[in-house]
Amino acid sequence: MRTLVLCAIAATCLAADPVSEENAKEAIAKFHAAFKAPDVEAKQGAIYDLHDVPHDLVLKELEKLLRNRSAEIRNVAALAIGGQGHDARKAGDLLMKLYRKERQTEEVVASAFEAMAELKYTGYWPDVRVALKDERNVVVISALDLFGANGDWRVFPDLVELYREIMPRRVNWTTGAVVLPDGTDEEAKAQWEAKYGVGGSKEKTRAKAKAASFDLRNFSPQIKECVKRITGKEFDNAFDLEEWWCENYVTVAKKIAEFEGKDPESVVPRARVEQAELKAKVEEERRKLDEESEKQRADGKK
Repeated sequence: MRTLVLCAIAATCLAADPVSEENAKEAIAKFHAAFKAPDVEAKQGAIYDLHDVPHDLVLKELEKLLRNRSAEIRNVAALAIGGQGHDARKAGDLLMKLYRKERQTEEVVASAFEAMAELKYTGYWPDVRVALKDERNVVVISALDLFGANGDWRVFPDLVELYREIMPRRVNWTTGAVVLPDGTDEEAKAQWEAKYGVGGSKEKTRAKAKAASFDLRNFSPQIKECVKRITGKEFDNAFDLEEWWCENYVTVAKKIAEFEGKDPESVVPRARVEQAELKAKVEEERRKLDEESEKQRADGKK
């Protein structure tokens, strides 16, 4: 058992180091031979074998494959570029070129993002920012995975907006009650259902339906996970996330500056001003929300 562990560690270390030019040429020759197979899956396997051969010659070979007419080939080539040990900047720049060209091919875009995440490449900003507004779930989810993998604070304000769009604010409901001093359980149940509706109050039913409607795009778990990987905290609704941002706005601004390679302290004065503006904006939005809710409750009682 001890020998197996040591061997595994050694293999990992070797795989992370760039290979020699001789080994790279040997791997490329094997790839060319295997790529002649008529079967698409065999071709894809040959491409992916280059994933763990980090060398500039290999990257050039994979770059050629990114121009292949088949999306199935380009897709796997993108994944192979994310190989362990490939030069993050060079490989990432190739993937960015692919992304700009292939925005309409969601499978290729998703693979490009996955490869960037493996490389820990961060040169995608701000181009990939627009992916969060994409109508295709797989693109949004892949972008969230990329931002989360890098702990990218630059995207945090966009995540707050996405929470507002996708996640519920704060859902509250009451079940109501009926009083029957001398009645039986069956009579009480019948009166309760007559007043509030079978299965729960009408207010509760509407609230549940509203909460469920936020999950139509089906990436609520991914956005929560992305925020957690960046902030280390979990938020179940937009209300709580906004509140945390209001209280920690300066800290977030410093984190963003640090991620961008700037002096974190240089952004503090402006951030304090923006923090006050954000708090005022959020308070006003909530005041209007409360007024609207109160009006709806009043109208419901009429």
